[in-house]
Amino acid sequence: MKGGTPFLLWHECRSLHGASVMKEGFIIAVATNKGGVGKTTITCNLGHALAKLGKRVLIVDTDNQCNTTTTLMTRNFSIRDSLYELLNPDDNVKVDSCVYATPYANLSCLPNVPETSGLEPSMIEDKTGGLLCRLREKLRPYAIGKFDYTFIDTPPNLGSFVLSALYTADFVIVPVSARSTFSLEGLVKAINLIERIKNGKNPDLKFLRLLINEVDRRTSSSKAVIEHLKHNFPRSMMFRTIIPINATFHQAEALNKTIIVHNFSSIGSKAFRNLATEVLDIFRGI
Repeated sequence: MKGGTPFLLWHECRSLHGASVMKEGFIIAVATNKGGVGKTTITCNLGHALAKLGKRVLIVDTDNQCNTTTTLMTRNFSIRDSLYELLNPDDNVKVDSCVYATPYANLSCLPNVPETSGLEPSMIEDKTGGLLCRLREKLRPYAIGKFDYTFIDTPPNLGSFVLSALYTADFVIVPVSARSTFSLEGLVKAINLIERIKNGKNPDLKFLRLLINEVDRRTSSSKAVIEHLKHNFPRSMMFRTIIPINATFHQAEALNKTIIVHNFSSIGSKAFRNLATEVLDIFRGI
């Protein structure tokens, strides 16, 4: 694999600190085409960990399952405008009317609703590509100017909403679940898509790091995934921090809370706080 696209992205990753990126704020998509790898868990908890460090963070939910919205917004919260209104060409809402404060300091959310899935046929049929670029046009100036970090949670596919997110983002985090070797298939497809987007609609898009999630070092599957990644990808392409399997994640999700507020002292919370510190170190030189 080192002779293919991932190796090329490695060289790009090595020159990351020399990248020409607007310093006001960074937009990061969390994307892979495999479901069940923890994209929502990563997006919400990393975002909250950075917010706890005093960074202004916006989280955008582009998955019409709306799990990120459910996690971050209080129960029975009334959503007036959402991603649906922002992307719907029949609406002309301003992005700030679609962004809401969460119960967590410094953390805001642009929520989603299931009806947004109904916009996808129009996005696919639009020959101009304008609808796929609508999120970029609407969100980027606002997010870069108002927030230090914006994270876009994406659906478990490589469809229209993922393309829209990648057209919008500066960087991409690709999660890999250590529970199953099948997640490696999604990793390669996601990296190849990032390269195609970079060579097309978004030349400023950069692969940030792989994030190994759901690690249980006692199991053969976790060991196999980690060894595969170490063998095929340079360490510079992977976060040093790995996210362990931890029962408190399921408890937090059942309560619609982040792990950090549910159990601050848990190993899962500590892992995301370490990850947030690592992210700050990476971006400090940009």
